[in-house]
Amino acid sequence: MTADRDDPLRLADRIAIHELRARYNHHYDDRELEAFVALFADDGLLQLAYVGWARGHDELRAALAGPMQQADFAAHFTTDELTEFTGPDSATGRSRFAVNTGRQPNIEGAGTYHDEYVRTPGGWRFRSRRISFYYMGPRATEFAPAPPPVPSPPT
Repeated sequence: MTADRDDPLRLADRIAIHELRARYNHHYDDRELEAFVALFADDGLLQLAYVGWARGHDELRAALAGPMQQADFAAHFTTDELTEFTGPDSATGRSRFAVNTGRQPNIEGAGTYHDEYVRTPGGWRFRSRRISFYYMGPRATEFAPAPPPVPSPPT
């Protein structure tokens, strides 16, 4: 094991980076554009699926404002997270992901995120997020409709 894995002071950094990855999913899926953009360093770089790249907050906003509103829903899931510290304020990471967007467009994908992180005055941020896909494209079947809301529990 490396010294960083054994260092209890790095535990807080590992948790913060884990939360950063989770917030990426939640903010995108909840259509919270400004909160999503704020997860990136000022000059952060994001691979936009298979269509290109966005660097910096302005490009991220411009590239994602439409797609975040287009689908009826988006559901990102990440797992198998690994983090390696490359300096006191930098790290790299990998995690597996699956994503579904539906009903229009009706898309699914899965692969690996390859991340670089940087500690900023506001906390850990993405310096870059690159994607390698196992698959990405239209779903073969439609999503079932959402069930009706469950009534409030009795008091």
